[in-house]
Amino acid sequence: MLNTGSITILAVSTTMVNMAEAKALQSRLDQVLRKFGSVADLARQIGVSDNAIYKWLSGRGQPSVTNLVALAKVSKVSIEWLATGHEVTGAQRGTKRAAAVESGDFAYLARYDVGAGGAIALRSEQVVDYLAFKSEWVRARLNTEPRNLLLIEMLGDAMTPTLDESDLLLVDLSEPHFRHDGIYVLKREDDLEVRRLQRRPDGSLNVICDNTAYPASVVAKDSLHVIGRVIWVGGRL
Repeated sequence: MLNTGSITILAVSTTMVNMAEAKALQSRLDQVLRKFGSVADLARQIGVSDNAIYKWLSGRGQPSVTNLVALAKVSKVSIEWLATGHEVTGAQRGTKRAAAVESGDFAYLARYDVGAGGAIALRSEQVVDYLAFKSEWVRARLNTEPRNLLLIEMLGDAMTPTLDESDLLLVDLSEPHFRHDGIYVLKREDDLEVRRLQRRPDGSLNVICDNTAYPASVVAKDSLHVIGRVIWVGGRL
């Protein structure tokens, strides 16, 4: 009976938390609506029916991942605030990357705009949108926590044919050093580079561009500033 009671209390507590979160989301949606002339105007801008907006505002439904991102874009608010009620300040954005925001079953990762050519430059203000990944999938398939991930877009041809331009890369920041052969993101002065690292018999590393038009180099292991290891890539066929 004690175990049953404990489970019942836990279920009630979880329900109360979910209800509170739902109410808070309704409040934020109401604030978003005030930026527009009418429900119809907001619905038209994000491509949903008026009825969908009314359902979200009344708590009879919640925006999908796609609609949540669209709402944040058209209302010019951050996905962090819309999804969780928390905001990353301008000062914080100037000093560190936007962390993954978990809401419900999903983790929202900031996608950064990056420079072209062999190197990719990354600055915190260059967040261009957010992509949602199932938190459970990240933990089960990638064996890491969403908060450890950085999402960047590959531009340039230094890593073709393995990585093509516009491919999306998930970088595991919990591996800020070389562990085994693989593809890593490296910091070189003010730029980031995506390169393949390969251990040599003497302990030094081959730094390789998969595109043979770019020359490889040999460096001492401790001379590299490793940001993280690329653990997932998504792109067009």
